[in-house]
Amino acid sequence: MTAAAHRRIPATVWERRKIEAMSRIQRVALDLFDEYGYREVTVERVAAAAGVSPSSVYRYFGTKEMLVLYDEADPQLLDVLRTAGDGETLDPAALLAVARPLVPVMVAALLTEDSERRIARRLRYVHAFPEVRDGQTRQMRELEEQFGLLFAERCGRDPNDLQVRMAASTAIWGGVAALDHWAGRGFAGRLSEIYTATVEAIIDALAAIVR
Repeated sequence: MTAAAHRRIPATVWERRKIEAMSRIQRVALDLFDEYGYREVTVERVAAAAGVSPSSVYRYFGTKEMLVLYDEADPQLLDVLRTAGDGETLDPAALLAVARPLVPVMVAALLTEDSERRIARRLRYVHAFPEVRDGQTRQMRELEEQFGLLFAERCGRDPNDLQVRMAASTAIWGGVAALDHWAGRGFAGRLSEIYTATVEAIIDALAAIVR
């Protein structure tokens, strides 16, 4: 089982180009924020530097905060949950058993040294600007809902099932706790190691929640 086998492969050329464009625009935005300050740089300035229209930036990201918060790994992680075990309906214990061995593979594929540096840059803005932190909270709530819907579908449960809701909350906010821990250490060490330990702990917690 290789890392390549579990990378999310976009379904269309358009989707691949969209991901590439969003990644490039985000890098341009972060460079501008680093040099001139987050609040001093407008979306229009980011668009001009990236060679796209402001409407394209808003269409891709929605808000200025999402220029910082966008993470191309999020849909890939949801796809792992969607496709693990060939996408068949499984009881929670079986689904978690399928997911567990994928953890080191996914972490190695997604958390490269380059991606960790970009995450550290982004987290500095999350912790420095309340509006970005608020945006992260909204983003995580949306991911929590998506995770809950997928988890319920894979396990044949109601999305409003209390255990499903607890599982979704534990999974998403456990990941946020790992990021905050890394930031609190001044980004010392590899995030990949922290995340591997975190996801293993989350899977253990989920196994206790959804019996």
